Amino acid sequence: MKKILLITAIILTILITFIEAYDARDVENISYIIAIGIDKSDSKEEPLRLSIQIAKPDTSEGNGTKITTQIETVNCNSFNLGLSMLNLKDINELNLSHCNVILISEELAKDGIEDFINTLANNVQIRPTCNILVTQGKTEDFLNVASKIDDISAKFYSSFINSSQITSYITPCKLSNFYSSLHDDTKAPVALYSFINKNTIESIGLSVFKDYKMVGRLSGLDTICYNLLTNEFKEATIEVYNPQQTNIPITVNISHYYNTKIDLTLDNNIPKIKCIINVKANILSGNKSFNYSSEENLQEIEAEINKFIEKNTLALLYKTSRGYESDIIGFNGYFRKNFLTKDELDKYNWDELYKNSEFEIEAHSYLKSGFLFSKN
Repeated sequence: MKKILLITAIILTILITFIEAYDARDVENISYIIAIGIDKSDSKEEPLRLSIQIAKPDTSEGNGTKITTQIETVNCNSFNLGLSMLNLKDINELNLSHCNVILISEELAKDGIEDFINTLANNVQIRPTCNILVTQGKTEDFLNVASKIDDISAKFYSSFINSSQITSYITPCKLSNFYSSLHDDTKAPVALYSFINKNTIESIGLSVFKDYKMVGRLSGLDTICYNLLTNEFKEATIEVYNPQQTNIPITVNISHYYNTKIDLTLDNNIPKIKCIINVKANILSGNKSFNYSSEENLQEIEAEINKFIEKNTLALLYKTSRGYESDIIGFNGYFRKNFLTKDELDKYNWDELYKNSEFEIEAHSYLKSGFLFSKN
């Protein structure tokens, strides 16, 4: 009997504990943050301006639950202090577990993000898959525009980030990868670049960092080449010109075929870097006067695709090495393979060597014309 009473008491204790824990963290008492924005403030005493976008369920229209958002902003000395101040404004507990993007204004990114990025990366509530975005203007304005979108949620930000699967104009920039690159001297970090376009928000290209500061920006075309070099490329649509009619563009879809092969050697203290890129290609549109069933003609188009990739990839590499002095591809990792010991490697300063690198790009495209362009 005593044994039964003891077991019953233990079960009741456990149940009460769980009930109390549930009551303490009832979802109705929690405000979920889906985006964080960090700007420079106008205050010297509180140099940061922290904005948060909070998801708010709305059932007022009687058509089910609709998600709206609320923007809260405060000037602060640090991220954690700002979050504590915002917690005082909200009757509910602020929770970061559903945060999908961290927005940093371009102005602040160029000044440096060292004061807060480590704090964000070490916050146990923020998921490592959260994406880092640099905004052209203030993040507060960006969030206010985003909040006007109907039924917004964390999935909204995922939708345009996931567009990288079909356009390659951007690439996912997860907090875990960004933080690792900041502390790994083999590859410089990049972040998504976003801006307001009228009443919508767009994300095209990348922000280039060196150490903790933004040093430049890549276009959508640059980002396609970046993805090709880092093997993050999925597919993209490009235009090349008809070799027989140079004023008529041909729309081509290119997609991943083989991983890019990179070879690096050191010649008179100049890194010689060769990249071999392979893609599959499909013609999407063309000109009726051009014979797409001819093997010779298809080879000419392949040559145009190869020239397009080689020209634009070289432009990207010289921009980042000469202009930004930032090794975003991670060539340093290939450089290190040339040395057997750390003592041999320590004789060289990769940052200085990389600025004088010489590049060679060899592109190979494998074209399928599609049945619409075949002759019977």
